[in-house]
Amino acid sequence: MNTSLAPYTVLITGASSGIGYELALRYLEQGARVFALARSEDRLEQLAKQFPQQCLPVKVDLSDAGDSQRAGEWIDEQTQYLDLAILNAGTCEYVDVNNLSHEPFDKVMAINWQGTINSLLFCLPLLRKKKLQDNSVQTAPAQLVGVSSMASILPMPRSQAYGASKVAMEYLFNSLRVDLANEPIDITIIRPGFVKTPLTDRNDFPMPFAQTTAEAADSIMKGINKRHWLVQFPWPLVWLMNSIACLPLRAQVWLLQKISRTSH
Repeated sequence: MNTSLAPYTVLITGASSGIGYELALRYLEQGARVFALARSEDRLEQLAKQFPQQCLPVKVDLSDAGDSQRAGEWIDEQTQYLDLAILNAGTCEYVDVNNLSHEPFDKVMAINWQGTINSLLFCLPLLRKKKLQDNSVQTAPAQLVGVSSMASILPMPRSQAYGASKVAMEYLFNSLRVDLANEPIDITIIRPGFVKTPLTDRNDFPMPFAQTTAEAADSIMKGINKRHWLVQFPWPLVWLMNSIACLPLRAQVWLLQKISRTSH
């Protein structure tokens, strides 16, 4: 086992499936101590059995403020500080504009937005404590990572709830970047394209340049290691989305409407 990251302490939300599970597994394999948070317990227990000295599973509903506070207090008792927090927990619900309802917005905002806030309430103090507990000049700053989406770049079809939640999260993280400028906490925003996960398996439309969770984890970890402010992938989709985003809004909407019609 590569122990290059020991005694590195990582916290990952949404760690029971998809990108979160893959990241938790990678950091554990590299020797890190990992707090793996999720609502689903089964796969967390599998990780804990595989890495009994390193993995600390935390069953928590991050959309619930009380449950999040309980989990945060327990984590605080288990560690002096965090080196890295990856806020990855999220969901996606598509909106039917012909039958508008609160449901998709409530579901998405509960975890993608409120879950992020609830996570920050206990993660940020632990990231701040790294500097207090470890005075070594060689120590890298703590790092806060938020998993957003390429959907934050453009007004995508049926993505009113999901896209809005990711835009809100990015604004929050960039605003934190300003306010934490004098503190040793680096901030990274991740914008994945389509990644094959149980969540995207529900999609009923083509997913161009879709990647596996292993490919996504490679890009994310490289970006985290280099402490990039923004990590976007895969490059063909990044180029396409950003090129469209450079167009005037009227042209963007016309083009996206055309793409939307041909994909249905």
